[in-house]
Amino acid sequence: METTVIKANIFKLTPVAVSLLFLANPAYSEEDVEVVKVVGNTTEVTDAYIDASELDKSMAQDLNDVFRKQAEVSVGGTTAVSQKVYIRGIEDTMINISIDGAEQSSSLYHHQGSLSIEPELLKQVEVSAGAGRATDGFGAIGGAIKFKTKDAHDLLKQGDKFGAITKAGYYSNTNGYKVSASFFGEVTEGLGLLGSISGLANDNYVDGNGDEQAYTESDQLSGLLKLSGQLNDNNYVSLSLDMRNDSGERLHRPQWAETPRNPAFDQSFTRQTISLNHAYTGNDFLNLDSTLYYTSAGLLHDEHPRFGKSDGSIDTYGLKFQNQSDFSSNQLVYGIEFKSDNSSFHNAADGGETTEEGSMAAVFVQDDWRITQQLVLTAGARYDWYQLKDNLEQDFDSSGFSPNVGLNYSLIDGLDLFVSHAQAFRGPQVKELYVIYKKNDADLKGEKAQNNEVGFSYQHANFIAGANYFNSTIKDTIAYSYDSRNITNVGELTTTGFNVFAGYNTDLLAASLNYNQSNPELNGEALTDDSTSLGTSMGDKWILDLTYFASETLDMGWTATFVERYDDVDTSINPEKPGYGVHDIYAQWLPVEDLTVTLSVKNLFDKYYKDHASYSEYIGSPLAIGGANPGRDFRINVAYNF
Repeated sequence: METTVIKANIFKLTPVAVSLLFLANPAYSEEDVEVVKVVGNTTEVTDAYIDASELDKSMAQDLNDVFRKQAEVSVGGTTAVSQKVYIRGIEDTMINISIDGAEQSSSLYHHQGSLSIEPELLKQVEVSAGAGRATDGFGAIGGAIKFKTKDAHDLLKQGDKFGAITKAGYYSNTNGYKVSASFFGEVTEGLGLLGSISGLANDNYVDGNGDEQAYTESDQLSGLLKLSGQLNDNNYVSLSLDMRNDSGERLHRPQWAETPRNPAFDQSFTRQTISLNHAYTGNDFLNLDSTLYYTSAGLLHDEHPRFGKSDGSIDTYGLKFQNQSDFSSNQLVYGIEFKSDNSSFHNAADGGETTEEGSMAAVFVQDDWRITQQLVLTAGARYDWYQLKDNLEQDFDSSGFSPNVGLNYSLIDGLDLFVSHAQAFRGPQVKELYVIYKKNDADLKGEKAQNNEVGFSYQHANFIAGANYFNSTIKDTIAYSYDSRNITNVGELTTTGFNVFAGYNTDLLAASLNYNQSNPELNGEALTDDSTSLGTSMGDKWILDLTYFASETLDMGWTATFVERYDDVDTSINPEKPGYGVHDIYAQWLPVEDLTVTLSVKNLFDKYYKDHASYSEYIGSPLAIGGANPGRDFRINVAYNF
């Protein structure tokens, strides 16, 4: 009897989460696996999972490429610097984001994105939608995204002590070039060192109508230095430095098109993340994970025609300690965490410096209990404390309790039913860097989120399917009010919708279909592209993905994304969002050992469209006009593994 060991989530087995095991192996069937053993850290709840092989095949260069197959996740913005991530229509400002366990707190400027990472360096990405487990981290009222970078042992060939990989790629739409080099080896037995650097240079992109979009060029430089591995049977350690710079002459508001009131000037985004992770395995009751981290993210506006030079940064320090105790029928995880955010902004126009300081601490516990072979109960809670001293020396103290509970029941072989309820709390924290001058309401309260889900998943032989319904509410939502001209509690943000998934797998073919409908509303009114820091509304999304495994050295695939028209708008303010369909294809070939050639085409039919997560237009405004997405892009990449 064959036993397959997987890292599983028994809290919320969404259709996409269940598909991870199913689609990971094209030859999977009931006969192949007779026993599935649930082991590992069950605190990892996953609604979507992306690994390095997916990123390589698409020749990913930005967040849009990273999440292109995820129906629940949308990426707005037509360039890397302007991209924002949305989960079920909720903006990434409400999502806990971490890189190798280091939480990112950098909300820099609402006219562009704040999350920037090099896909070349990623090992995997995990997405959790909505408030969830107690282990999701601070402020996860809209969900969590966890990025994990590669290490030396991910790249070393079996039996080798040292190695290197070089890559070179070309992007036709932007006449862009990307090169990277990674060097890795074992410093001592079990302990590996990885050094990786990559550079990307893009000219302006061209949309589906053949029009060049001015000031969309960029120069990106990324690097990773990582020491990691098993010190002995009981201790694992990882120390990493992740650095990124994205510079170019770009528009003041990169999410909008060029207009006389949206001038271009030199800008630079920088981020440095240092994380130290240690895992100690003693016995069933002592499995300790510790993380210390520091992140600094900054944005420079150099010589704005009106405001001159301005720059600022948000520095984040944090730590997290948690232990896992394994009993005969349950796993108990408990721990503490702390984080401090310090923001500083300089503007040449007034010559002053504006600062804010925020800190937060939490204790948490999460338990997964297999009551019977068919029934799993999970329950947990966390308590958070927040402190903030804002730009006007106002002090805010808040705290909140966040419980969660879920049930997963195997009705018959292959059919699972699940239901869950989770809460999350987020207190007032340092505000967006480039609006740090705005006033917080003196009575500002913390945000309280609830997320309810119910659904099923079914798996038989080569087929899998499932669906889930969700209903989320965030009370006392914090945002800027145009009425009071303050940062205040603007009301209740709700999101309802559902996901449907189906997939089929054979030795030669893998096929999947994902569907998502999300309806985010503030006080009963649908969100718009001007719902800054909250989210936006989009049409229903369908993603069809086909992969053909032609041989051991050749596979090819096609991904079609269809977004339905969105017309729940006040057409005197915002236009309807037209539906569209975009097709991507790829082929990956290994002509000889150690050489990989990847060809891909994004937007195969050169479709002119505006992604629904990108800014559309404010009718009557000569300024608030979003740009179209890139047209057809031929990509080629050659990689050699020494």
